[in-house]
Amino acid sequence: MFIISLSNVVFSYDSTNNLFDGVSVAFNNVDKVAIVGDNGCGKTTLLKLLNGDILPDSGNVSRNASVYMLNQINASDSKSGGERQSYELARAFDSFADILLFDEPTNNLDYDARQRFFNNLASYPFGAVIVSHDRELLQKVDKIIELENGHLKVYGGNYDFYVAQKECEQENIRSRYSDAQKEIARLNNTLTTAQNTRQHHEAKQNKDKENAKRSRLATNALKGKSQETEAKKRAVIQKKLNEQFDVQQSLSNQMRDDKIKIPMPNKDFYSKELVQIKNLHFAYNDRVIFNNFDFTMFGKTRIRLIGKNGAGKTTLLKLICGKLNPQFGEIKVFGKIAYLNQDLSILDKNKSIVENIMDTSNVLKHDAHAIAANFGFRGDTSNKKVGVLSGGELLKATLAAVLGSAEQPDLLILDEPTNNLEIKSIKILEDALNQYRGAILLVSHDEMFAQNINIDSVINLS
Repeated sequence: MFIISLSNVVFSYDSTNNLFDGVSVAFNNVDKVAIVGDNGCGKTTLLKLLNGDILPDSGNVSRNASVYMLNQINASDSKSGGERQSYELARAFDSFADILLFDEPTNNLDYDARQRFFNNLASYPFGAVIVSHDRELLQKVDKIIELENGHLKVYGGNYDFYVAQKECEQENIRSRYSDAQKEIARLNNTLTTAQNTRQHHEAKQNKDKENAKRSRLATNALKGKSQETEAKKRAVIQKKLNEQFDVQQSLSNQMRDDKIKIPMPNKDFYSKELVQIKNLHFAYNDRVIFNNFDFTMFGKTRIRLIGKNGAGKTTLLKLICGKLNPQFGEIKVFGKIAYLNQDLSILDKNKSIVENIMDTSNVLKHDAHAIAANFGFRGDTSNKKVGVLSGGELLKATLAAVLGSAEQPDLLILDEPTNNLEIKSIKILEDALNQYRGAILLVSHDEMFAQNINIDSVINLS
């Protein structure tokens, strides 16, 4: 069996924070393994270590296998990006390397190309290590490795197995957290009882002091000894209490609570025609995208646009939003519309979360702080500049600005919203969209995401 192994690997891009802190793991030429974790946790860096592109600061990388690495392909045009991705994937499978290294291989792929990739992966006779947030792909692997805080944890199954195990872990953490709370309450009660007992003893000793026949010196000695004993008992209890506080804090940091709260709208959503398109003609130079195209969408419905790369899905969204103008035909839009593109670039990077919420939702500052808190930005975190936010934070800030007030849009237009998100953020987005009661027009290659947000109908533009 051919393998690549990491032994006690330490790696950082700067001298302050280790991206990997003593990581040991082995990959063989048999298993299909997925790497998951939050953005910035080191998934791509792990692939580069396996490929030999970078060297560890300490520890060893042992390579007894041929490898072929396909980096993530970023392309502004989905058609050209998808074609290039398909070509590079075919080259990878043709390499017959012992271990293939893939970084987000299904990005940019349309439905047909995705199915070809899944079939090729299943029939590939050797191993693969795949960085991906694509849950349909994660269902097809043999094991999942999660990267978190410089360490990794191996889950011996596919995505369903991983989710079930994570829930068991969270249940265990919640149970231990509850036990810690109970122990803290018990120790606090013991400390209070000891304090009351000490005060009672002191009052009794003061009374005895007046009436006792023994000497003042003997009384003071007895009192001092009692106080010393009580102080030791209190110190022991306080030490245990501090230990439980540490346990509670540690468990709190491990608990996942990413729920967000979307308010009820202050009006009914538009229920009649939201979008009406008649005899649309649009072309990029000589390439005709739409010719005599008709489309109607009503309020509160959820529609998904599908089709091959280049079929015009994103173009149609931009035409509806007014970012592009038709050469011929008529486009009418009613109600309030919000458009979330792949880059989540609707917020001002130089302004804070609260300032962006104020601008987008047209609310006062104290209301913007309340909205920010509903989306997990409490206290000083709501004043962070948007430009420094992580991918998951940017998603929540964008949702807060668009959906956080009672003045919610009648139609939310989403263009590949899960492309650059890790799994945790995708679940947050699904939760938000399932609380939202307006209409949705979606372009997405993510089948599981479309199912989870309850799409009503699908339109194929191919």
